[in-house]
Amino acid sequence: MSNQIIKFAMYAVLLIVGLAATHQLTKEQLLEDNRVRTQRHAQQLAQYIDSEFSRYSRIVEFLSDSAMVRQTISLGNATDDVDRYLNDVQQASGASDVYLLDRNGTVIATSNWLLEHSYKGNNFAFRPYFKRAIQGQSVIDFALGQRSKQRGFYFSQGVAIDGEIQGVIVLKANASKFETDKARLDTSDSSQFVLFDTNKVVLLSNNPQWQLHSVSTLPEQQQRQLQSSQQFLFRDIAAIDWQVHDSQTMVRANKQLYVMSQAPITDTDYRLWMLSPISPFADTHAARLAVAFVVLLLLILLVEYLSVKLAGYRQLLFSQSSLEAQVQERTIELEQAQDALIRAAKLATIGQLSASVNHEINQPLSAMSAYAAATKRLIARGETDKALENIALIEQLIRRVHAIAAQLKSFSQKHDNKMCEASLVQCIDNALIVVGPELNRHQVSIEKTLIDVNVWVDPYQFEQVLVNLFSNACQAMEQQSNKQLRVEAMTQDAKVYLSIIDSGLGIEHHALNSIFEPFYTTKSEHGLGLGLSISKQIIESFHGNLSAHNHPDGGAEFLISLHQQEPES
Repeated sequence: MSNQIIKFAMYAVLLIVGLAATHQLTKEQLLEDNRVRTQRHAQQLAQYIDSEFSRYSRIVEFLSDSAMVRQTISLGNATDDVDRYLNDVQQASGASDVYLLDRNGTVIATSNWLLEHSYKGNNFAFRPYFKRAIQGQSVIDFALGQRSKQRGFYFSQGVAIDGEIQGVIVLKANASKFETDKARLDTSDSSQFVLFDTNKVVLLSNNPQWQLHSVSTLPEQQQRQLQSSQQFLFRDIAAIDWQVHDSQTMVRANKQLYVMSQAPITDTDYRLWMLSPISPFADTHAARLAVAFVVLLLLILLVEYLSVKLAGYRQLLFSQSSLEAQVQERTIELEQAQDALIRAAKLATIGQLSASVNHEINQPLSAMSAYAAATKRLIARGETDKALENIALIEQLIRRVHAIAAQLKSFSQKHDNKMCEASLVQCIDNALIVVGPELNRHQVSIEKTLIDVNVWVDPYQFEQVLVNLFSNACQAMEQQSNKQLRVEAMTQDAKVYLSIIDSGLGIEHHALNSIFEPFYTTKSEHGLGLGLSISKQIIESFHGNLSAHNHPDGGAEFLISLHQQEPES
């Protein structure tokens, strides 16, 4: 009798332990899955906000260099044509407002000049985005609209006349746009996000109760500073009832526990938190416990049946059961490892695609914008022949962007290069068309010493390398008064040697051995450090070589060696 009691007690313990283990393993797995999913969603949303901020910043940069805007600043007043032009930009960009201020902070042209709440004549000199822009900074700021009381991001940049900033161009994007656009991203409907500044004030959130609240209680002095800046129009910033746990990865808010993942916003002090709720007892949890209970119960019944009928095989069955449990455990571990590798591969591919898009597409698009603006001015002056030439150049850039997009589409797949004998001079000229606006804006002079020779390359990829090297050279000469870019070519032993030499400060000695490594960059404000690494891989795929050193006459020299004809295997 006592043996029966002990046996059934053991069965009960087995059932309880099995269910407890199933509960704990399921809880940990669901929590880990939630963390991975939250991290992916945070990165996706941060990349979207980054791209929108970058797009608006480029629009403001383009407007600050517009001839119409500069002429308006020079005259001190605006015509209806200028207001219509800003209205067209506002409509096309999806911004809330676009307006132009003189050096005193008074609005002289605005996209909403026909509306009752037109900004024209208003003075915004007290706004930080004006104060910083008039000093020469490129600004991304957040504030409540003085009239609309709507939250918005302000992108501003000074308008220089004869080298001196005489006004400021401003683009405002409503904060609600970023909150509603979250719905079209691949993020969970139940997830919450907050974007906050250095004061820990929530600027964006899809939870209205968290908007314009602080993540933690603000000191009284900090509250006074915010009041005096009028950034939030004298609004009191209350704290959210949050408790952060587990090394900044768990947050409890409004009696709900969340998994939290962080992501920075490029070129700003803003930070993004993505919060996914943790369900204490999910449907998956209940299903697994039910399955585990049934399995354990059947196992107990089977063991009891076999112990009675087949006593001699108890040890064998026990060994078999143990072996099956070990196999099942190893199978689960292998499946989890495989899932981790797949997730890592996806994240790596997304990073590479993002870097490639920024690296390969933005420059042709910027060139098209510059040529389009020039074409408008030529048409206005009646110079149709020159305008048609610009349109032909734009068409050529569009075809190039299509070609680049086709390459990016198959980025993750292994494919052969489209190798052929291409004209070296033509490839260089094509690359200069793309990077020409940037060179002109920085007043970089070009000196070419070339020879009419063919090289064995994939023309599109080779031109991408040239665009990257020319753009890097331009950035290296930003602080130089004499900005000269030399492009020289020579042949020797059936090879072509192409040198790209700038007049910058050169490459620091400690960086010479690391400059081609992935993610190595000396540009702290922008860039992922992939451009030179990708360029070197492209040149090596042509059976060529890309190297860098400091030129004896000063500046950096990048040397490319290529074959004139298809090399023998």
